[in-house]
Amino acid sequence: MEVIAHRGNTFYTPENTMASFLSAATYPVDGIELDVQWTKDGVPVVFHDEKIDRTTNGSGWLRSFTYKELRQFDAGSWFAERFRGEKIPSLEEVLEWMKENHLTLHMEIKKPPKKFEVLLDPTLHLIDEYGLSKRTVVSTFHHPVLTYMAQEAKEYFQRAFLTKTPLFRGIRYANAIQAHAIHIRHSYQAMQFYPLWAKSGIPVRAYTINREKEALRCKRLNVTSIITDDPKTMTSLFK
Repeated sequence: MEVIAHRGNTFYTPENTMASFLSAATYPVDGIELDVQWTKDGVPVVFHDEKIDRTTNGSGWLRSFTYKELRQFDAGSWFAERFRGEKIPSLEEVLEWMKENHLTLHMEIKKPPKKFEVLLDPTLHLIDEYGLSKRTVVSTFHHPVLTYMAQEAKEYFQRAFLTKTPLFRGIRYANAIQAHAIHIRHSYQAMQFYPLWAKSGIPVRAYTINREKEALRCKRLNVTSIITDDPKTMTSLFK
């Protein structure tokens, strides 16, 4: 079973920073999960929240800042003083690092603007330029993004739909929106669906698995990958 580091090594480093990705890669993880949104001037950056208040020393909506303005904020000291000076990384900064390793990039597209195509297209082209399209999985809660990608013949990217709750006809829905995989929040209810989905051959990736008991249960139920805040513990179980 694959182990994917959720926003990097989130238990021990500030999420969605280069420090977090570098730390996660010291363990035998299979992939890195991160979140992408766009700045005021259209630069794809790695950040989870819509506002920067929780994980930087700044305040306000991320999309109200240019990339240059965002780089002035500290994205590390909120977690621990030793991470002071960490910046919000651009997606390109992460791609530059990833082209030198073997990891899969699991890229969640956060809530996109209404006309997301003008931002998404150059972002996907950037990933392709770095030679990473075939080991990138694009996921999102905003499923029209996935349908658009399929219709525009961007078949070289794997596409996964994100859901917080299980869907009774999950496979049928995945086919309808042309998704290749299901990424689902782990819960007791979701577990009932894992074997059926896995039997169909569609990859099932469960998030966020941080307890050994839950990880072992996922393995027994043929989950393809677990997405975890604690890659240290999870890789010790399965690698």
